[in-house]
Amino acid sequence: MFVVTGVTGNTGSVVAQTLLDAGKKVRVLVRNTEKGQPWQDKGAEVVVADLFDQAALTDALNGAEAAYLMLPPDVTHTDFLQSRFDIADNLVTAAQEAGLAHVVYLSSVGAHHAPTQTTGPIRTLAYLEERLNATELKTTALRPGYFLENWGAVLHPIIHDHILPSFLSPLDKKIDMVATQDIGEKAAALLLTPPAGQKNVIELKGAAQYSAADVAQAFSKALKADITPISVPREAQVQALIDAGISTNVADLLVEMYENINNDFIHFTQDEAARGQVTLDAMVEKLLA
Repeated sequence: MFVVTGVTGNTGSVVAQTLLDAGKKVRVLVRNTEKGQPWQDKGAEVVVADLFDQAALTDALNGAEAAYLMLPPDVTHTDFLQSRFDIADNLVTAAQEAGLAHVVYLSSVGAHHAPTQTTGPIRTLAYLEERLNATELKTTALRPGYFLENWGAVLHPIIHDHILPSFLSPLDKKIDMVATQDIGEKAAALLLTPPAGQKNVIELKGAAQYSAADVAQAFSKALKADITPISVPREAQVQALIDAGISTNVADLLVEMYENINNDFIHFTQDEAARGQVTLDAMVEKLLA
């Protein structure tokens, strides 16, 4: 039996569905019974557990052979780092006490840097990696690149103003962008066929590299309109994020992350990283549907 966290999000839902489709027994962790009902209808066992409750997490993981673990984002939190560190501690302790044979967990490109480095929210994933690497558990860190779905946050100006605001700079800088569908499918594959090693790191790039200019061109094609990519100046980024409902604390971290994507401090470390299949054009079509 496999335990899956984050099933109400993008990657966890794909992991759980892929495992169910493979005929596996799946237990999903949710915050309330209402969120678990769709998964119960699909045949999964549903457990309500708070990620800040370590004892409840241990109970939820007991009896499982492996689990997909992740730190859920909370972009409104006023102390994002410490809150995610606390969840990481709970997940690690619970996994140890449950004696899991294998833990696959969502990390990120750039998580090879220490949690004290300037990688924004990725610091929390570096911390999770450090904590799990210090255990005797068999673990696999899945480090994907920039999420293609992130462009969904600027759909309104794309559609209504025909501009694509971008924190990625310069606008023609190409980076690996990967879809959460690919991430979830890869995580499920790692659970079904674990790597041989005790401590594994799997980096996941996208189907291709894209720039903000490429993204604008893809939307132009799909909308049959000229979409102009616009660089958001660094000094305007925090306020833009706050205006979107993100806490000042998280906004500062996101700006830090983008700065270090742009200067290549956040980068892949494996020459032969795995690749996803979902293309930019396919993602644009999905976002506009």
